[in-house]
Amino acid sequence: MGDGYYLMSNFIRSYTEAMPDDLCDTLIAWFDQAEDVRIEEANRLTRKDKQKWLTFNENSDLYTRVQKVKYDMMHRYLTEFPFAYRGTKKLVSPDVKVQSTPPFGGGFHNWHSEVCNWENMSRCLVWTFYLNDIELDEGETEFLYEKMRVRPRKGLGCMFPAGWTFQHRGNPVHSATKYMATGWWHYPEEKLPK
Repeated sequence: MGDGYYLMSNFIRSYTEAMPDDLCDTLIAWFDQAEDVRIEEANRLTRKDKQKWLTFNENSDLYTRVQKVKYDMMHRYLTEFPFAYRGTKKLVSPDVKVQSTPPFGGGFHNWHSEVCNWENMSRCLVWTFYLNDIELDEGETEFLYEKMRVRPRKGLGCMFPAGWTFQHRGNPVHSATKYMATGWWHYPEEKLPK
C-alpha cells in the first residue's frame, strides 16, 4: 500500500469458553431475581435494555467468581498486548454490569465508544461476556472501523480498547433476550513522586 498507509491488525479479541456455562446460567438467574440492587433501564428509540450491578457486598461469592474470569481474560489480553498498559499499579475493574436486551427493538444501536468525554477518560479496556447463545445475524456487537461483528455465544469473552477508534454498537435481537456481563478496566490513579 502506498502513500503512507499500512495494513494493521485490530486489537479486538474474543475468547471461547472464557466464562464457564454454569457461571453464565447463575448470572442470568441472579439478574432475573435480583431486586435490591442498582438498576438502570433505558427505553428510548436508540437504546432499550435493563442493567443491574452486581456488587461484592450483596453477592460476594458470585462477584468473586466473575472477578476471577475477568482477571483471567485481562491477563490473556495483556500477554498478547503488553503495552496496552505500562503503569506501576494494576488496572482496576470493580464494576460488574449485567444487562438484558429484549427482542424487537432492544439494544444500544448508536455507534459509540466507551471513552467519549472527560468523565470516562480512566477507561482503558472494555470487557464483555455473553451469557447465552443468540441466533446468527442478530444481537452482534458490531465494530464500525474494523468492519466486523462478534456473535454472542454462551461463555464467549471479548476485550477491546475503550478509545474513540473502537466505535461499536449492539445490533437488534429478534428471537430471544440477550444477556451479557460487561464493564471496563480502568487506569488506576498514579501520582508522580515528589
